[in-house]
Amino acid sequence: MFDVITIGSATYDVFIRSASLEASEPKTETCLPIGAKIDIDELAFGTGGGATNAAATLSRLGLDVATICSVGRDVHGQEIVSTLRADDVSVKFVQQTEDDLTGYSVIILAGSGERTVLVHRGAAGKIDADRIPWPKLGAKWFYITSLGGDLDLLKRIIDRAEVVDAKVSFNPGNTELKSGFAELEPLLRRIDILNLNREEAAELAGLDRTDLSGIVAKLRNLPKMTLLVTDGLGGAYATEGADSWHCEIVDVPRINTTGAGDAFGSGFVAGLMRLNGVRTALAVGMLNAAGLVQQTGAKRGLLEKFPTKDEIAQVVIKPWN
Repeated sequence: MFDVITIGSATYDVFIRSASLEASEPKTETCLPIGAKIDIDELAFGTGGGATNAAATLSRLGLDVATICSVGRDVHGQEIVSTLRADDVSVKFVQQTEDDLTGYSVIILAGSGERTVLVHRGAAGKIDADRIPWPKLGAKWFYITSLGGDLDLLKRIIDRAEVVDAKVSFNPGNTELKSGFAELEPLLRRIDILNLNREEAAELAGLDRTDLSGIVAKLRNLPKMTLLVTDGLGGAYATEGADSWHCEIVDVPRINTTGAGDAFGSGFVAGLMRLNGVRTALAVGMLNAAGLVQQTGAKRGLLEKFPTKDEIAQVVIKPWN
């Protein structure tokens, strides 16, 4: 039995940064002139996708991890599998297909570390539920990321988790959220942790993103244990029962935010499994994300060991609302 099985997307990522790319007013758009040739100052390659990013964190923190994802039978798919193996993640459940190319992302980085992502999903969103050896899936936790909108697959994973008495953390993608609150609610009531960013939480709740209290009030009782809402530079919020906390970001130079949500969510689960307590888990997640945002890539800078008590104590966490 594994400690954690992660399920979701796997991509090959290309990161580009150029001083020629400047945000237009009000600093929310980057315009690329048609027909122009733009010099690139920095070019980096790596693997990404929620399932592999989370698996990297969990394995580096000493947990026994496998992942379920889908890649093409091509050079980029081979690179993803090789990277997983290098992180000591089991690839026994990785699906390879000749019907699609491996998911591929081009990430355009702004000076602030925020990014625009051009993505070809390819095989990444096409996990074949019938190819999963369900009777062999045993874990203490199932960590689910975007499934390409496949709610039948989501239900089967939750069903299996209940059979083996595993807990479930779910970080849905846009394709799942488009199904709407009414369709997702019965499934979300069966999971333990629901992890969303503020925009996703607002969409699911059907409220304006400015109404954070209303969003949390509507969603907090969906998961059995914890609601997590990340808010970029605004930090993260967590609920457990009647209690709520706000965790400030760790003040570090930010050059890349790609994978920060995965780093936070998987760090949180690792902290909950090994160190116990939502407050401590929040600190582990935030420290893991802080390491990642200082480097280019979706897996660089992740924690290689659990932070010390002193490091955890330096993360500012306060009761909220």
